[in-house]
Amino acid sequence: MLRSRKFLKILSCAITVAIIVLILQMKEEHVRDKFLILQEEYEQEDIKQEQLVDLHNFQYRINSKLCKKFDRELLGVMIVTSYVGHDELRSAHRQAISQTKLNEMGLIRVFLLAEIPPRETFINQKQIEDEQRKFGDLVQGNFLEAYRNLTYKHVMGLKWAVTECPKAKFLIKIDDDSVFDIFFIKSYLETLELRDSVKNFMAGYILDNKKPIRVSASKWFVSLDEYGGDAYPDYLSGWLYLTNQRVARNLVKESQHARFFWIDDTFVTGILRDSIAVPLIRLNNWFSANSEFFDCCVRDLKDHSYECEFYVGPNGGDNKLLIEFVHEVEKCYFDECVKRSPEMGLRQTCVAKVKNLVSDHGKALVRAVPIR
Repeated sequence: MLRSRKFLKILSCAITVAIIVLILQMKEEHVRDKFLILQEEYEQEDIKQEQLVDLHNFQYRINSKLCKKFDRELLGVMIVTSYVGHDELRSAHRQAISQTKLNEMGLIRVFLLAEIPPRETFINQKQIEDEQRKFGDLVQGNFLEAYRNLTYKHVMGLKWAVTECPKAKFLIKIDDDSVFDIFFIKSYLETLELRDSVKNFMAGYILDNKKPIRVSASKWFVSLDEYGGDAYPDYLSGWLYLTNQRVARNLVKESQHARFFWIDDTFVTGILRDSIAVPLIRLNNWFSANSEFFDCCVRDLKDHSYECEFYVGPNGGDNKLLIEFVHEVEKCYFDECVKRSPEMGLRQTCVAKVKNLVSDHGKALVRAVPIR
């Protein structure tokens, strides 16, 4: 009996000690988490709200409050660079996958716009504001839409994600004329979540050893004064790339001290990235430059449920391609697709539609031609 009581007493003491240790560990983790949050907030103070690269009077003409609605962590935020007059393209993105469905996947999407240029006749600011009232997914800066202002728009998107949507772990930067498999990308990001440490993360289609074009007649002419080096640092295609909050925040901070350069992908993912010593992850096998392959993927998904060999590419001027592609590829993530055999690869079987495409506000004519 004595031994039994002694055993129970020892057991009781052991349980009490274990509970105390557990409570202390939980408290320590809470303090550490709180410290990390405070650290993030402190680091954000280094981002000047009124500065955007070399602009010192920056402000949002329209700001989205989508992230404010979430009290939980998000997997990612999609920042889509969009020309202000591309209302039909933005509509295609929304038809391809709704904000509600994205939210269920742990994602949100915003479109990055600038101010309407004088030459634009298809759209006015009232229409943009009406679009914002309806969808709430626009972020518009107070600089003019222009090709040489894309750097401002690109950095604005990163800045918005860091300061307005810190709940999102990852950033997915997209051009509005890209086709992409958001379900595959979500699965990829979820695998990254399982890793202990993903600090300096930046991934996409790597363009390496690209040299400035010095031919003055070229649209892409870069003077020695604009960029004096013989080659650019490795950089990513702007069609789509992935990064995280840490890298985005450091890119924005670095942009406040760097000299402006007008080729946005080269500047942000090349020059700035190189300055903060972030390595790139090569995902080149995800991409195809042929929009025709995505047409063929849609056809083969409908007819045979074949998986597509590519996940990102251009829409080839066809605004509806993204809608068709996303709607068809979704079934692959319910195990309803089959892998292609080597002899059924896209390069062996794809017969494309050559499209006589007109502007955003018109229709396309098509005819078939084999890809060789």
